This record gives sequence, C-alpha cells and structure tokens, in this order.
Amino acid sequence: MTAFLATLGGKLADTWLSLLVLPGLLYLAVASAGSVLGHRNPFDHGLLIERIDTMAAAPATHSPGTVVLVAALVLAGSAGVSRLAGALGGGVERLWLGDWPRPLRPVARALTRRRARRWSAADARYRQALTARARRAASASASASEGPSALGDVRDDSTTAPDTAELGEARNLIALTHPTRPTWMGDRLLAADARVHRSYAIDLTSAWPRLWLLLPDTAHTEIQTARAALTGAARRAAWGLLYVLPALWWWPAAVIVAVTWAGAWRQGRLAVHEFAELVEAAVDLHGRDLATALGIPCEERLTAAEGLEITRALRKGA
Repeated sequence: MTAFLATLGGKLADTWLSLLVLPGLLYLAVASAGSVLGHRNPFDHGLLIERIDTMAAAPATHSPGTVVLVAALVLAGSAGVSRLAGALGGGVERLWLGDWPRPLRPVARALTRRRARRWSAADARYRQALTARARRAASASASASEGPSALGDVRDDSTTAPDTAELGEARNLIALTHPTRPTWMGDRLLAADARVHRSYAIDLTSAWPRLWLLLPDTAHTEIQTARAALTGAARRAAWGLLYVLPALWWWPAAVIVAVTWAGAWRQGRLAVHEFAELVEAAVDLHGRDLATALGIPCEERLTAAEGLEITRALRKGA
C-alpha cells in the first residue's frame, strides 16, 4: 500500500505539473514579458534583461519571506490560469460540436441552413454524375455489338464522364449526411448515429451504454484515447483564446493565438473523425454481441431486423 500511494502521489504530481503549472507559468511569463516590451520593442531582449536586473537588485527580493510569497503567488496564478483554460476548453468543445448557447442559436440555425444548401447542391451533382455514368455504361453495352467504330466512339465520349469519386469527396467534405449542426465536427458525430441507424436500425443513443459494457479493454482504450484527444485539442484552443489578452499590449502574442488555434482546430477535427469511426467500428464488430446479450437471435451477421429488435428492447417503449 505504501508503494502504491507513493506511485499514485508521483503520478498526481506529474499531472499537476504538466497540466496546470507549466502551461500557466509559460502564460504568465509571456504576459509579463509582453507588458515590459510592448508593441514598439517586441523583441528587445536587452530591455527585458535590464528590467529583470532592476527587480533582482531591489532590497525586497533578498528577503526569504518575499521570495516564498512571490513563488506561492506565481504557482497559484499559473494553476488558476490553467483551470480557467480547462473551463474554457469545455466551452470550445461545445462550440466545435455545434451545441451553442441560446444567444447564438439564430446564428447556428443560419449556418446550418447554409451548410445544408451546400451539401444538397453537392449531393445533387454527385447523383447526376452517377446517373450520367450509368447511362454511358448502358450505352456502351448496347453499342458493343454494333461494331468496333461505334465502340470506339463510345469510349471517346466516356472520357468526358464526370469524376464521381471527386464529386462524392467534395460532398463528404461538407458532411457525411445531411447537415443538422452548424459545424462539421458536430455533424460528423451525428453522422455516426445516422449511419448506424440506416445500416442496422439501431438507436445508437440507447444502445451505446449497453454496448460499452460488452466491449473488450482494447476497444475501451482506443475510444477513450480518441475522446481524450478531442478534450486536449479543445483545451489547447482555449489556451489560444487566453493569449488574446497579452496580444493587446504585445503583438507577437497574436501569432501564438493564430498558430495555437489553427493547430488545435485541426487536431480536434482529426480526433472527432477518429472517435466517430471507432464508435461505428464498435457497432460493426460487436453489434452481434449486444443482440446475443439481449437474447435476440443473431446467427450470422447483424441486419436491420435484429437491429430493430435491439432498439425496441432498449428504448422500452419510449
């Protein structure tokens, strides 16, 4: 037990140091240095060194009590800023996933309608291309018996057929299904629910807690890692927002804002995509286990018939 508590204490100390103290110390250092340098001398390290030497030469800095007090204030301030970043990270995550607060809902509805129009137009182009390609294929089959010259003409005409793969990719870049959220990340998560329901008639909201209990430890680890990556990306984006304040008096901090936010946003998109893919994979690979655990016969592969029985059993008439 002593060894266990010592190991646990060390892990907690490492977590506290890496997640709270170090990012907060960096933020306080940037804010303090920026307040000294300002916009006119953003990279004048000589001015910064001079200010540090002046503070170090002050009589109060040689008092042990002052040193301890300043150290405690710096640690408390860095931890407080880090906690603030964590709280803002939750808000950033909600913003990314399209769960916007009531004052922003009119904007969310407008963005959702705009994304839906773009997706519908892209989907129409994709389906028209599929129809055109199918017609060309049918024409080529019908003309194959008319002679080599006619077949050659059809082949020449087929080279102008639209690229269905490119059009499908353009549509999927907007959303995998018809958009219902103002953001791509929110629609990507909802697409997992829609695709599972379309393929298996399973209500993923009702089925997921039960399916989670049946998943092996490897699947748990992979899904939790992807979910933690999304939380971490949102927290990094929150740090980028906090650096807006030092940017008011030191413009290089604006570069930190842009780089941090852009990197966090990209990592968030990747994390959401991976998380949604893993959720769908869990249903694909372990949906039969859920049916068996509920006493629903499923001998070969999970189909919509068994999925509908699962949904009826789990929703309990709701």
